[in-house]
Amino acid sequence: MLAAQHWFELLSQSPLGLYMQTSRWAFAVVEMVHLLAIAALGGSVLLIDLRLLGVILKGESAKSIGRDLGRILLGSLVVLIFSGIGLLSEESMKCYFSPAFRWKMALLASSIVFYFTIHRRALNRAGTASPGIGQRTIAVISMLLWLGVGVAGRAIGLI
Repeated sequence: MLAAQHWFELLSQSPLGLYMQTSRWAFAVVEMVHLLAIAALGGSVLLIDLRLLGVILKGESAKSIGRDLGRILLGSLVVLIFSGIGLLSEESMKCYFSPAFRWKMALLASSIVFYFTIHRRALNRAGTASPGIGQRTIAVISMLLWLGVGVAGRAIGLI
């Protein structure tokens, strides 16, 4: 654990960390960008998974919706990661000791791995037909994982 703590301390004392800690507006601007990226990612996940469930856009191929919205999802994920590093640099030691932060990182890693493996495979196999139990299960798991990331992220500020 000490090696990890060292990295958090280095991030806190990095030029980015020092700037985020001393700037009047940097944290607010980076957090705004982070929240906008969350909205884009959450909307993409919700639309893709609701289609995979067979609830919306039934006339459209789940594969094409996943492909089109996957670009937005991937772009917003990249913005989320970079803005998250900025936010983390401002309060890195608080996050280091936060169980909610650890949960968020674990759920984020799980969500990303799940999306780029099992979820993507299900989307590629899905057609315009009614989804089976496997596709529905994958969609529900996906939504729960991403919801968990958001809830744990919100808990960082509360715990």
